[in-house]
Amino acid sequence: MKDRKYSLYNKILELDDYTSRYIIVSIPKVHNNIRIHFQDEIYNLKKNMFYAVYNKGNIKMKYLVELQVNISLIDMMLNQLRMYDITKKHNIDVAISKLSDIKNIIYGWKFNEEKEK
Repeated sequence: MKDRKYSLYNKILELDDYTSRYIIVSIPKVHNNIRIHFQDEIYNLKKNMFYAVYNKGNIKMKYLVELQVNISLIDMMLNQLRMYDITKKHNIDVAISKLSDIKNIIYGWKFNEEKEK
């Protein structure tokens, strides 16, 4: 169980670092609203991960659902960036791949929590 939490933390940090280096910096000022919301969702992803780690029961499940919402919003914004041709498609594909790894860990974690009830 602890390995999953640490790997989730590391994956989220990798996503944050990658998006900061290659995606956020390439968003023009015209689309500043996307940049701000994107950074907010990455921050909320980290915050909700810690809330899920340190809580139990229904509260933990609430934050696991919040993590899924954060992932969906980040995915939507990445697809929006792809649609607007704002950043390189390769960078967006790599970010989506990293996001997919995070999503798989969270789904597995949520499934195990539901199974233990």
